[in-house]
Amino acid sequence: MIISQEQSELNAAQPLISKSELKRIRLRQCHAPLEGEESSLKGPFSLAQTHTSRANAVMGRLLRIEVSFHFQSFDASENKAELFSIQCSFDLDYELEEGYQPPAEAIESFKNGNAIFNCWPYARECVQSITNRMGTNPPPLPLLRMVPKKAEPKIVAKTSPESLQPSTVPKT
Repeated sequence: MIISQEQSELNAAQPLISKSELKRIRLRQCHAPLEGEESSLKGPFSLAQTHTSRANAVMGRLLRIEVSFHFQSFDASENKAELFSIQCSFDLDYELEEGYQPPAEAIESFKNGNAIFNCWPYARECVQSITNRMGTNPPPLPLLRMVPKKAEPKIVAKTSPESLQPSTVPKT
């Protein structure tokens, strides 16, 4: 899995990264239904993943960020039967340096990058543990990588020679 942010987002998060310390990660909620039996479905199984994050207000020196993941495993049949679905959310508590109040853009960039990165090992372990208890053998969750988002190529409008000529305004 890859988290990709623009350089401006990485720069915005940097002061918050240097002025906070992760104090706690806790499982907020988890829902994990087993939808099928591995023995009656067609392998190999695929694994799909999505995530979201949201920041709660800064409370004193505490910044709480909630990161939610949704994992689904499907079989290889044409209709893609679901084997399991796991939804889990984690609270991440960051202690801020005394007197530091992060701006909104720093929190936004931090929650969409660093917080997900910090939470990923816990989500991987949660999914491995639950699927093991379900008696399934899904593919392992990939390592998480953070990479700079490639800059969009700038579109340069083509100009015609006529558009480069000074316009004439009729005299009145």
